[in-house]
Amino acid sequence: NEYKSYLRMFRFLTLFVILQSAYSLIEVNSVESNEEETKFIVFTVASENNDAYQRFTRSLKLFGMDDNLQTLGMNKEWKGGDMRNPGGGYKINLLKEAMVPYKDDTNTIVMFSDSYDVIFLADKNEILDKFYKSEANFVISAEDLIWPDRSLKSKYPKIEGKQYLCSGLMIGYANTFWKILNYEEVKNTDDDQLFYTHAYIDDKFREENKIKLDGTVQMFFNLNGALNELEMGFGNKRITNLKYGTMPCVLHGNGPMKLELNRISNYYPEVFDPTVGDYGECLACNEDRIDVSDEEKLPVILTNLFIRERTPFLDYFINKTFELHYPKSKWHMRIYNLVPSQSGDVEELVNYHVTNNHDEDKLASFELFQPQDIEITELQSLYEFGMQECTKLECDWYFALDSDITIIDNDVLLDLMSYNKSVITTQLTIPGQYWSNFWGAINEDGFYRRSVDYFDMVLRKRRSVFNVPYVTGLLAIRSDVIKNSKVSYINNKFGDSNYDVAFSDTARKNNVFMFAVNTKKHGHFKKLDNYTSTNVHNDLWQIFVNPVDWKLNYIDKDYDKFLTFKRPQFPSPCPDVFMFPLVSEKFTWHIINELESIPNIFSSGQNQDNRLAGGYENVPTVDVHFTQINFQQEWLKVLKDYISPIQRLVFEGYSSKNDAYLSFVVKYDMSGQRKLVPHHDASTFTTNTALNRKNIDFEGGGSYFIRQNCLVGEAPIGWTLMHPGRLTHYHEGKEIRRGTRYILVSFNDP
Repeated sequence: NEYKSYLRMFRFLTLFVILQSAYSLIEVNSVESNEEETKFIVFTVASENNDAYQRFTRSLKLFGMDDNLQTLGMNKEWKGGDMRNPGGGYKINLLKEAMVPYKDDTNTIVMFSDSYDVIFLADKNEILDKFYKSEANFVISAEDLIWPDRSLKSKYPKIEGKQYLCSGLMIGYANTFWKILNYEEVKNTDDDQLFYTHAYIDDKFREENKIKLDGTVQMFFNLNGALNELEMGFGNKRITNLKYGTMPCVLHGNGPMKLELNRISNYYPEVFDPTVGDYGECLACNEDRIDVSDEEKLPVILTNLFIRERTPFLDYFINKTFELHYPKSKWHMRIYNLVPSQSGDVEELVNYHVTNNHDEDKLASFELFQPQDIEITELQSLYEFGMQECTKLECDWYFALDSDITIIDNDVLLDLMSYNKSVITTQLTIPGQYWSNFWGAINEDGFYRRSVDYFDMVLRKRRSVFNVPYVTGLLAIRSDVIKNSKVSYINNKFGDSNYDVAFSDTARKNNVFMFAVNTKKHGHFKKLDNYTSTNVHNDLWQIFVNPVDWKLNYIDKDYDKFLTFKRPQFPSPCPDVFMFPLVSEKFTWHIINELESIPNIFSSGQNQDNRLAGGYENVPTVDVHFTQINFQQEWLKVLKDYISPIQRLVFEGYSSKNDAYLSFVVKYDMSGQRKLVPHHDASTFTTNTALNRKNIDFEGGGSYFIRQNCLVGEAPIGWTLMHPGRLTHYHEGKEIRRGTRYILVSFNDP
């Protein structure tokens, strides 16, 4: 009996499983059948295929609804008036025409959505499911603000949640939509939202057609007046409306919320997830990229360099631009120099790269505009003139570079072009500061306002391609937006000095998105503050103002490699004498030229020396003290930042005080001092840096360490000898036999 009971139970369970499976199969088939019977259409209105429209269609495609989209009015004249004011009746009339085939259709569900300020967050099934649950024939999105007629406020029925409709998002059965569209006649320039408002507040019409508002934000989230209700969940989370605890299907940046939508669309849908890894995961960075690896297929470009004010390291800026990776035959270049005091430097560099360049690989065209050549005095007009050259040259890309930037990556043009954006820049900041070439948000006047994610972007804690409201410094602009007059520097709203703010304002108004990419470091900004013209090579004095550029120009490119060395790895030509690369050839040439440009600056080499506290030098040299040219503090900075770190590696257990009794340049030549007698240095340790080339600029010379019986006969230009000063390393300067020898000596920690 017990066995029979188990058998009956087994048979019952088996039958239950079979019936459950059959029911599930029937349910699935029913859903599939229902999906086949229910047609879903998304209508939108857009007059041009701009960046905002492409963002909208991307979101639809992401959720598999691109085939459901029907766009009305594309490439046609917009007849709905200025949408910053009441208007938009043209959308209704376009919809009427498109809806004629569906006017009696009870199985087709039609959704209308604005396009330029909308992104989808969910798929068709979720949208339809929420629509069915509303038990309405037609659902209109809702908001807390009433527009455009506040006098109608009392006529709205009281509902749960948001009270007033927003006509940017609607969904319903086609036949009901048809009835609403024909509620009353509407002119193209009439206000579309007012039209739908009249239909909704008509109690009889509303109830007959079962029209509801999405008051609790089940499907549609309008941001205007509700930004504080938004929670941006990442990872497996969705955008949530905190007030109602819902996850809406569509996000609408209505009214003044378009820039907020731009910021949010840097993350949604499936654009960037900041919770993944150390720097977030850019899910869309490689979308629509173009291949720039084949030189034969690269487009024609124009690069304009603008020198608006005195600029440090201007030679590096111009030289680096010419070194950028791009085939010269497809590259036009213009330089606009507005600074008379740097005209000579600019012309000399142009002569080197262009006039005297006999290589076959030459620029497609080049023009230099010096101050006397430039008749346009307004910056807005000058930048506009430069950009319009792209159209005249039939170029495909335009690049505008301001001289206050420093480029460190030769692929910057190719990298920016590869993203295929209308306008894009690479993130540039002033080293050590938060000041950058883009803004995360703007205020009502169009100027800087900090966005909630600005610091994460600037610090590169979030690395992606960000849609931003303002860019400057280095712009890559696709030629189609120039030819179609979608970007311009001419804007009477802003003063002439704010030419870049004017450009960004025009781009925003024309739905041209501006992007800043920070996935790779391409460069940075220089400070132009207090850049004087006192000296011949004023850049030498920039170590405090622009330390990163000073290093880039004046420190040997191999210096950092030596910071990884252990003591035995350093070249050591004599006991306790170490060598390392310190300064660049550019530094050596600049410091020599600076000194030689000053008449009678070198001392006589006599024992009597009024530059010293006691007025007497035991072992005199023909030299220039850095105190004479106000360079001592700059050299102490070199001592602290570049010499002391090496000292700690080779002389373990001692840490420099970063002080120097004397820092000076010695000159040996055939008509003056040729050698130096044996002596000790007044220092704990001495550095001796070669400023020119043995066997080219001079012959002979060298440092002979007497106790060690060791001669350092040759040091490469820019390399430094470091050795103890007092007691152990008695030494002399060997006689030169030809030419002129310069060395830079520093008595450190006296």
